[in-house]
Amino acid sequence: MLTDDADMPVIDRESLSRVVTFGNGKGGVGKTTVASNTAGLAAADDTTVLLIDLNGQGNVGRELGYREGPLDDDGQALADAVAEGTALRPVSSGRPNLDVCVGGAAVGHLPSILSNRYQFQAERQALMLAVSLQQVAGNYDLVVIDSPPENPPLQQLALAAARWLVVPVKSDKASIEDGLGGIAKQFALVRKKVNPALELLGVVLFASGSSSTAIRKDVRRDVEKVLGEGAPMFSAVIRHSEAVSRQARERGLLVHELEQAAASNPAFWQLRTGEASREQVVSTTSASVAEDLAGLTREMFSRIAALETSA
Repeated sequence: MLTDDADMPVIDRESLSRVVTFGNGKGGVGKTTVASNTAGLAAADDTTVLLIDLNGQGNVGRELGYREGPLDDDGQALADAVAEGTALRPVSSGRPNLDVCVGGAAVGHLPSILSNRYQFQAERQALMLAVSLQQVAGNYDLVVIDSPPENPPLQQLALAAARWLVVPVKSDKASIEDGLGGIAKQFALVRKKVNPALELLGVVLFASGSSSTAIRKDVRRDVEKVLGEGAPMFSAVIRHSEAVSRQARERGLLVHELEQAAASNPAFWQLRTGEASREQVVSTTSASVAEDLAGLTREMFSRIAALETSA
């Protein structure tokens, strides 16, 4: 629980005005996939992006293809910077305009490190990512933070550094009541104690097997039970494809990159004659999922711009 602290660090909220945290209190709802792919799509559209993997599992590395490679320090550089309050040290993802702060096991140790260093200063602990991020945020047009599920201290770090929160959910009640409900509690706490600028940008339905209007209405009803009437939801819905999800992580490609790879699929006759194997075939469903993610990315930018204009 955050409590009142003395000697609070000064946070330049203007420098963090384009920081978006993706969060949910429950795992397995597509948070890392959506965070990584929206960041990658923005970067591909000539936007300079920093993607921060604030997760002890380091799954952003699987989405981008660097897990257990030379780039992967298991989150040590990120953890060291936040613990010391020094500037983050992003590295190139190998894609134009997209830098990353690598996550991993070292990040998972951050809550205990900060708790020991700043005993009885819970608010200061929550602000330490913001302290480090504000020193480099001016180098980027957009910062995306992938926060972990079921880890309130790390969620508080992510929310305290953010201007906007995006919550991916699935249509099941556990995802909404437990997952959305969990991150909503942390959102309210952080907003009250350390980051009054924090706003909910919207909730996005992920891995829906159907575009049914009835399902969307049910999800909206369940979301409003947790967040209240008029809770912002994105019109974009990210469709489910097991093949796309599996192939993307196996190849270390984002979904729009997988779509581009599908253009080089072997011809039918090459498969028949053995000149190519089925393992080389990329699911053409990647085009639909890529368009869903692109639609969400456009909607996010439009919504941010509209809210900034009305402020």
